[in-house]
Amino acid sequence: DSASQILRGVDLEIRAGETMALVGAVGSGKTTLTALVPRLYDVTVGRVLVGGLDVRRLSLDELRGTVSTAFEDATLFSASVRENLTLGRPAITEADLAEAIDVAQAGFVYDLPYGLDTRIGEQGLSLSGGQRQRLALARAVIGRPRVLVLDDPLSALDVHTEAQVEQALRRVLASTTALVVAHRPSTVLLADRVALLADGRVTAVGTHHNLLATVPAYRELMSAAPELEAAG
Repeated sequence: DSASQILRGVDLEIRAGETMALVGAVGSGKTTLTALVPRLYDVTVGRVLVGGLDVRRLSLDELRGTVSTAFEDATLFSASVRENLTLGRPAITEADLAEAIDVAQAGFVYDLPYGLDTRIGEQGLSLSGGQRQRLALARAVIGRPRVLVLDDPLSALDVHTEAQVEQALRRVLASTTALVVAHRPSTVLLADRVALLADGRVTAVGTHHNLLATVPAYRELMSAAPELEAAG
């Protein structure tokens, strides 16, 4: 039933080692598209391929070992900071933890009563929204994943902290393949290419500067972004 399809005719290729930003108005299908990669949703038509393999043919352990995610609404568990960051991955080292915490600008964890061994409560309710997002981002980037999917994971951060995270995040993006939902021009500039999504379709793909010059809808979306930040 095409009337109920959120995404229609999407044909998007992200090259190995490339960062693709995904932009579009509210309701254009950005979050749904990102959720298809780690199989939080499954497609009803077509395929999602990672490394040439249909994600539905991979075990969830294989897929989650390849694809790391961080979403706007951070999911944390009633466990220690360390357990939330590693999620049972015994191969993660102290150096991996330190690097991920640094990338996410989550150094506040060292000031918690028991440091990384502090239990943070269900959904991290003892933490601020920005702190929860930074922990979720640290968990996503830990161990340098092969594929990284980020759905606006910096929305709760102040402008200063966001700029620091984006600068550090460049180190991770340089060595992985990434799909990043972006609402602010500063986040778009992390990407090699940008895909514009409208009404469930990819309507344009190109570099940020090329789309600014050639696609009026993209130019309008980017020019509205500072106003949206001020309103939020």
